[in-house]
Amino acid sequence: MAHKKGHERIFTQADFLLENGFHDKRAKIGLAILSDIQLSDYDNIRTNFRSDFTSIILVQKGEIKGMLNRTAFTVKENELLLVSPNTLKKLIYVDKNSVVSGLNFTLDFLVEIGVPTNKMELYDYFTSKYSPHWKLTKEDAAILTAHFQRLSIRSDNLLDEQPFSRELLHHTFFLFLYELAAMSTKYTELKNPNISRKESLVISFSNLVHLEFRHQRNVQQYAEQLFVTPKYLTETVKEITGKSAGEVIDDIVMLEAKVLLEDTRLSIAEVAEMLHFSDQSFFGKYFKRHSGVSPREFRLVNK
Repeated sequence: MAHKKGHERIFTQADFLLENGFHDKRAKIGLAILSDIQLSDYDNIRTNFRSDFTSIILVQKGEIKGMLNRTAFTVKENELLLVSPNTLKKLIYVDKNSVVSGLNFTLDFLVEIGVPTNKMELYDYFTSKYSPHWKLTKEDAAILTAHFQRLSIRSDNLLDEQPFSRELLHHTFFLFLYELAAMSTKYTELKNPNISRKESLVISFSNLVHLEFRHQRNVQQYAEQLFVTPKYLTETVKEITGKSAGEVIDDIVMLEAKVLLEDTRLSIAEVAEMLHFSDQSFFGKYFKRHSGVSPREFRLVNK
């Protein structure tokens, strides 16, 4: 998987598919399915990246290892991994004998097929309050494998422009979503099972920051989006995390800044621009204030 657009560090689904040799028509559907593949054939991304699509991966044989938001994971036989778009992803190891099925889809695809945004039971398990790693029974893994195979057939039929192929693909995907939603009652694990209303607000805030931190570092605007006052948001975040809302934003911005600076193909000015700082000087002062070293010094230490 060549990372031709490495300076962006964000893969659109179309670029991701086209750079891996898939038909250009598939890139326009908004849903891509891989069924029963040798993942080692697609094992070239070894850098942190984000994407504009959601991914679901079922390991049928072998194992894969990687990082999600810099937290290590290992997915083995009959295990499922759910990866939301804003997640920072990195693949570290793929068993050469591993076999997986998987798919990715965009928000535009959900809108096109008419998934109602208030139907949260269909994808609430993608939020950060749940573990993204499901350890399935052999029987449930077989059920999902069959769904991937049917989706793959429907997708191929659409590419071949067979009658009603789009409608059949959409309905088959709906069935897959409902199957996952039903299984989520067995396999989703709350990172904190006794979640309170305040904790729910903090989770929503964190998810929102991960989506918008490149463009937005203002606590007041996040508070407005969450329908609370900036004071209440800051006090609640402080109570739950020990950090203010502003500090949480800064932590996420700094995490991304460090990831970008580790890519020596990017100039410091380009990193500043990608994070929407007004100029390199302002970014340098911000980075040093929060890390104790300048961006250049950070690079020298982390070569």
